[in-house]
Amino acid sequence: MRSYSQAELESLVTYPKVITDAPRKEMRSEQGSKKNDMWLRSADGEHEFTVFMRVSEAFPEDFSIGLVYLPKDEPGSIILLRCNGPHGELEGTFDISHPHFRCHVHRAKAENIAAGSRPEKGGEPTDSFASFEQALPFFLKLINLSEAGAVMPRQQQLGLEFDSKE
Repeated sequence: MRSYSQAELESLVTYPKVITDAPRKEMRSEQGSKKNDMWLRSADGEHEFTVFMRVSEAFPEDFSIGLVYLPKDEPGSIILLRCNGPHGELEGTFDISHPHFRCHVHRAKAENIAAGSRPEKGGEPTDSFASFEQALPFFLKLINLSEAGAVMPRQQQLGLEFDSKE
């Protein structure tokens, strides 16, 4: 895998994006989770991405929404960003100060890629969302998706608005 600068990874997250393959209207149930996906490209057509959305059917507070970069010049993909709900125990530890015990955000780090680790390893707790329904608009705004209303029509009908860039 080629090396990436931190600025490049952050730019890929915030680059303006459009939907090329919209998510289904309803999430599908598969192996105990509700799942949905969509395909995106950068507004200039230079970059491609996928978004995954997962919610545990047994524990709805356990969710993940992620942005995956699909480089054109090499095989594989890079998870640039994940917004997760709390999912408790991690590798046999019980440490309530760990980010996984709260809603948290994972961001790709150049140092992780250089070390051969998962790009988004590590996470930061957040108070920006407390449920999947709150995390989705946060995530879509963060990734700069111009057609967020197509992904969340119900939330928009309830008065949710995104800042417009004029």
